[in-house]
Parts: sequence; structure tokens; C-alpha cells
Amino acid sequence: MIVKLQLAVAAAALSLAAAPALAAPTRGGPDLARDADAVIARMLDLSKAQGPQAGQPCPAELADRVDALVARRGFEALDAFRRDAVLYAVVVCRPFDDARAVAAARRLDRDDTPPPILASANMVLLADAAMRNDGKGELAALQRAVAADASQVTALPPEMYGQTVEDLKDDPAARAKALDLLRGLDWPTEDGHDQVDNDWALVRAQLAADDGDMTRAGAVLDRASSPQVLLAVAQDRRFAPLWPDLEAAGRFDWTKVLQTALARADEQSAREPANLKRIAQRVDHLRALARRDEAVALGAGYVTRLQAGEAFDDVELSGPMLVAIQAAALSELGRFDEADALLARPVAQDRLTQNTARAALLLGLDRSAEVLKAVDAADASIASPFGLMWLEELRACARHRLGDEAAARKALDKLRKGWRDNPYALSGALLCVGRDDEAAQLMIRRLRDPALRGDALKAFRDGPPPPALTPRDAELDARRKAMIARPEVVSVMLEYGRAITVPLSGDYAGGY
Repeated sequence: MIVKLQLAVAAAALSLAAAPALAAPTRGGPDLARDADAVIARMLDLSKAQGPQAGQPCPAELADRVDALVARRGFEALDAFRRDAVLYAVVVCRPFDDARAVAAARRLDRDDTPPPILASANMVLLADAAMRNDGKGELAALQRAVAADASQVTALPPEMYGQTVEDLKDDPAARAKALDLLRGLDWPTEDGHDQVDNDWALVRAQLAADDGDMTRAGAVLDRASSPQVLLAVAQDRRFAPLWPDLEAAGRFDWTKVLQTALARADEQSAREPANLKRIAQRVDHLRALARRDEAVALGAGYVTRLQAGEAFDDVELSGPMLVAIQAAALSELGRFDEADALLARPVAQDRLTQNTARAALLLGLDRSAEVLKAVDAADASIASPFGLMWLEELRACARHRLGDEAAARKALDKLRKGWRDNPYALSGALLCVGRDDEAAQLMIRRLRDPALRGDALKAFRDGPPPPALTPRDAELDARRKAMIARPEVVSVMLEYGRAITVPLSGDYAGGY
């Protein structure tokens, strides 16, 4: 889970304000108690800061003082209030993935801990479990955090819980619990409501359909409006009983669906002019509607402002994504050099998104040595398992094209080992190195897996090609089309879904 969880912790109202007076008795030494009181008072001051000081991170010197307090002899003898308050300061002052924050959070994870502090501790434990892809651990921490203070859970962008849903894909019952919990929260943002009605609704409806409960599946999808979600429903035979009504209601009119999504993004962007995610959505929708010149014109101004250092609400989360989408639109117009130059110039601290996108572009342009440099420049430390698999795919393809088959095999072995984290990556790498038979067997395996089927069916979605395509990308797409046309693959696909043709471009058609 790539997210600054400490921001949510700091934003939560400190329950210390309602705690006993700082002069409460202590079993620890008077000097230690006095120093603890000073730290607590400082934390309270931070929580009350107004204006430019509001929401500022914990100062480094304060974080060091807190660590020193915890390490001092007699700390364990402090009264419970002071001890827990200092431990809470560790949670606030250290990054969520810092071992000190995790250790403090574990100590605070008790039923007698004040609810806001208990919630904050479990948000750190949720992140720790996510770092280990421990889905059940993530769910347990999520349940504890929601029960203690749900507002801290909804303070984060809802996409941040996507990994929890993904990490539970092999446990349908636990996955359903997580989805029901997340969908039942009172989300304060449009993004939250959108996630409830679309991405989370799709997965929950799939689980309901697998249980034979089509009434629930239909009800869960009642407010779905996302083109990607509705496309998935239109292809997945689990939802075949719903197809006639959805078709009659115009929800499979793909141009209309995407135009509606574009109009909504336009309205949201007008209300939130400093939100880059809305701009990225608008650029991507225009691109998919084959209005690429408009897409490039819209994105160019915002990218220029980003590169100039202008502040936006979500630079770190959405800035690199906007650049990657803008580069894709430029590439589809044959403006490859402009796309490459755009991706080569970072607009945020994120060194993963743009480097990964640039490596993919360079691979299409047959510049394999440069691909490896871009992959090495990507910050793998912030990558999810899904993201790490993309990097290995790029590495395998580049090594193969450079004639280094030993290194290509090594990358392929990693992809095979973690294939369920990102089946697309293994599929693309197999096609790239010419292992078409294995790619076909992988597709059959994915189609037969209820948790992976929806994404596998994207490969059987055809649409108009872009005006320009690199020779290598054209070659790879031809191999993909040949693979999914194999009789043994088509036979299994028809058992679980159907192929469709859509009038949309970009990421709405094709796939691996």
C-alpha cells in the first residue's frame, strides 16, 4: 500500500486532549515523567496548529526525542497514560513502514486504548500487513480501525485499500467481508462513492454470482457507471442473466457510457480545479474516444504547470499518472520523441510510474539498452507486487532482445513464481520471448480461475487501432491476437465469457 499513512494519523483528532492532566501520578522517575509531559504537550500543540503550520509533519528533533524516551530506563514504569501517549507519538512521528512505528502500534493495539489512538495504531498495522501481502492481517487491522474510528479509514483515498482486496483474492469469504466493510463506510468524497459503486461493486458482484446469488449481484451493480466495470460485466458469463436488462437500459452503449463519464469528469474538474486525477481522467477519456488532439491539448497545459512546480492537491498520487497518460496519447499520434522527453522529466518524488511507462515506450521503439536503464531508475522500493511484475516483464523482454537469454530466463522465472500478482506481466513477457504455447496455457488457466477471469477476458475485447503504433508493439499485438484465436483458448473463453467489439481505443480494448 503506497501511501503516507502517517498523514491520516496526524489528521485524526488527538485523544490526548481528553486524557488526564499531565500532572497525573507516575511510577516512573520524576525526570522521565517531566520529559514525557513535555513531549505530550508538544504533540498537543502540533494537533492544534492553525494556518500554514496545520498538518505539518512531526519535526525530526521531536521524533528523536520520542525515540530516546522510549529507550530510557524506567519507561515501562511510567503510568499507562504517559506511556501510551509517548508510544502514540512514535506512531505519529515515524513513517508507517518504520519498525519503530510498527512496534509502537502493536503495543497500542489493545481494547483499553482510546479509540482514535487504537484506530491510528491499526492503520499502521494495516500498512505493515500490506507490505507483506498478508491479506488476513490487513483485514483484521482494517476491522479494528473501522470499529475504533472509521473516519481515519475514510480519510485516505479509497484506492489505497485496493491491495487489501487484491491480497484476499484467494479467500472469497474474507474478501467479501473486506468489501462489505469498505462499501458500508460513510465516504466523504466523490472518489469514495465511486469506488463503492464501481470497482468494489464489481468484485462483490462477482463473488455473489459465484455463490449463485444473482439478485444480490444485480443490486450491487445497480449504480455502476464506470466504462471498465460495465465492460467487465458485459464479457463475464457469470453475469449473463443480467445482460438483457443491462442492454435494454443502454448500459452497454459504450460511446454513450464513456461520454457520460467524460461529462462527469469535466464537472468534477470544474469543482476541483487543483485535482490532477480529474485531468488525467479527462485526457484518458478523450483519448479513448479517439479525440487525441483534444486530449493532448488539454493535458499539455497541466503538464507544463506541473513541470514548473505549481502546487496541486494530489501531485504525488496523480501527477506521474497524468504524465503517463499524456505520453500515451502523444505516442498514439506518432509523437514518440515528445512522449519520451515528457516521461524522462519527473514531476513528483515518485520515481516508479514515469520510469515504468518510459521503459515500456522504449521497448516498443526497440531501444532495449535504454529500457534496462529506465527499469533500474524506477524506485522499486515503493512498488506493489503488481508493479514489481511489470518491471520484470520489461527486463525479460529487453534482455531477450539484447540476446542475453540467461538474464531473460531469470526474469521469466521471477514472473512465473509471482504470476498471480500480475498475470498480464507474465503473459506479455511470454509473448515477447516467443513462448506462445505457454502464454496460451496461462490464458486458459486465468480464464478458469474465478478471481482472475474478469481481467483475462479483457484480451478478447477488440477496438479500433490507434493512428500510430511502434513496430514492436504491432508485432506483440499480432502475437496476442494469434494466441487468443487458438481453438483451445477460444473454447475455454466461450465457457466463461464472450468476445466483444467496442468503439473505444486506449486501454478499453485489447490486453494480455
